[in-house]
Amino acid sequence: MWRSLALLFLSAGLVAAQTPKYGTCVTSEQLRHYATVSGPQLSPDGRQVVWSEREPTADGAASHIWLAPSDGSVAARQITFSPAGDKAGESGPQWLPDGSAILFTARRGETRQIFRLPLATGGEAEPIELKDGKLEISPGAFDVSPDGHWLAVRAAQPLTEAEKKDEKDKKDAVVQGEDTHPSRVWLYSFADRTTVPLTPLDRSAGAVAWSPDSRELAIVTETPGDASDVAPNSRLEIVSVAQPGSWRPVAGPPPTISAVAFSPDGLQLAFLAQTSHDAPPGISALYVMPATGGTPRSLSDGSDLQVAGREMIWRRDGAAVYVEAQQKTQSALIAFPLSGQPQWQAAVAPVANSFSTDHNQDGWAFVAQGPERLPQVEHAASPAAAGRALSRSNPKWAQTGWRAAEVVSWTGPGNLPIEGLYFPPAACPGADAARGGKSPLILVVHGGPTGSFIETYSPFIQWLTSQGWAVLEPNPRGSTGYGWQFAAANRNDLGGKDFQDVMAGVDWALANKPVDAARLGMYGYSYGGEMAGFIEGKTDRFKAIISGAPVIDQYSEYGTEGGSWYDRWFFGQPWLRAQDAWRQSPLSYAKTAKTPLLLLQGEADTTDPLGQSLEMYRALRQMGVPVRMVKFPRENHGPLSGGINGSPSPEPWHGFRGRTEILNWFREHFLP
Repeated sequence: MWRSLALLFLSAGLVAAQTPKYGTCVTSEQLRHYATVSGPQLSPDGRQVVWSEREPTADGAASHIWLAPSDGSVAARQITFSPAGDKAGESGPQWLPDGSAILFTARRGETRQIFRLPLATGGEAEPIELKDGKLEISPGAFDVSPDGHWLAVRAAQPLTEAEKKDEKDKKDAVVQGEDTHPSRVWLYSFADRTTVPLTPLDRSAGAVAWSPDSRELAIVTETPGDASDVAPNSRLEIVSVAQPGSWRPVAGPPPTISAVAFSPDGLQLAFLAQTSHDAPPGISALYVMPATGGTPRSLSDGSDLQVAGREMIWRRDGAAVYVEAQQKTQSALIAFPLSGQPQWQAAVAPVANSFSTDHNQDGWAFVAQGPERLPQVEHAASPAAAGRALSRSNPKWAQTGWRAAEVVSWTGPGNLPIEGLYFPPAACPGADAARGGKSPLILVVHGGPTGSFIETYSPFIQWLTSQGWAVLEPNPRGSTGYGWQFAAANRNDLGGKDFQDVMAGVDWALANKPVDAARLGMYGYSYGGEMAGFIEGKTDRFKAIISGAPVIDQYSEYGTEGGSWYDRWFFGQPWLRAQDAWRQSPLSYAKTAKTPLLLLQGEADTTDPLGQSLEMYRALRQMGVPVRMVKFPRENHGPLSGGINGSPSPEPWHGFRGRTEILNWFREHFLP
């Protein structure tokens, strides 16, 4: 049966060079034809690179695996192909340590499985059977042991036959906060093809790391259910492969630990956890400590670099740890020595991420991009060297001529320096004409608030500029990349000084760029949507505002969102600090709203639930303010945002409809 569904190898021809079909004047339909690359993995000998490439929305948004020699001597080719009816494709490639094959995940039949695809000899991909007794395990992430003998597989506890019957019979009542199928780590042996559970049912498993000798696994676990909503409770434990029931707690890491990596000699651990400073949740730092436990030492808290990635790579000599980090509007690989100052590694592009290296660390693969540079998989001799592009993603898109991002700055309240990115409008057919030499300005506010705008390629921003609109992306206080103090500067002040930072950016643009004060528009999603709500009630300077998946009422959102720990840091529990919660709710300013507002909302949003937009819609409608709300069935928080921004989506038309609504809303209200 599996051979009839096998993923073919070596049957695909080389990707032919294609003449660009699309120019730099981007249409909404063009964004339905935008592909992405991710997860490049350099082979152990450094000679080949595999990665995942996700097809455009118009083609179904399935992911497939591509291969290229690292020297670029042969064009990249697709090496996995899905059978008819499969919508997800193949993803997450990893090399076996001897370089003979890659492993990846794909859904064939009722469950996802891990497949082994031989590269040295060619052939078909074969599934790895993972079972707990008679129950099939549907794997998520997996990690190959350094000696190639084992797989550590993370998967949810599978349903029993009785549970499947109850589900079919709709005997499926759920107890809130009770997780009877937590994520577990399973150990698979290539030698005897057996699968053994490592983590018990009273733990939910997260990040995993192999010891260099493949004898032990470090596993980050937490209590299942809603325990983390009360407070973080992660812990680090080490288990022996020879004695799966033997667990050793590692004392020292804080309960916010999220990732771990053994040093080359196995004597030390690097891990990521919340910074030691009083900063918002998610502001991570890099720590090291003895593998036996002890007092952790931060390598990053003394710098303004914002740890941005989750993968840590020890230098071969064990004297430094590489991790991705952000500095202002750029992102790169940073070497954090165990003693000394951090060293910025990447000179290849404004933004480089998803790094991997070979056994000798004399080659590196990564994804590089910039505002005028499409994301591509690249290879370089070192993280600081100029790379050679290996992928040919989006060959029908123009490779040059995109609107450039200018890093600009102004001063916010308290003389705080604020940065942002400014994009000039494009002179495209059908674009809105300048009036008196001045063009409309769209203010775009990022999510978070601990997010930021960095110098990535954005098809959505290029689409906005193609309408004849200039774009300003501010990084107000609360943004990442400017030090922990900056990220913490909007505590208990959401919609306060950060709102003033944003408006000061608009004033800067009006004073320094040819933009039209009579045609100001604003778009934001998530926290950007929340800021749209503040702008709605605090100023009438904009002609039109668009809010995507916002927080509108801190009371109701706090009680219905997926988790409240993040919000609690900013303003506390609403029932204990009622005035603070209401002051920081856009709904409290609806009585003074005047500007036409468009709401875009996913019906399945668990981050900022549907009720938030419904509350704003009802309030503005009853206040007589022009308001329109568009709901998107099945869409959760991130996927809807990605679809609107042009990322591949399994929903073929939601992103297109969202952009159509955006375009029509602004153009309707920019008219005299």
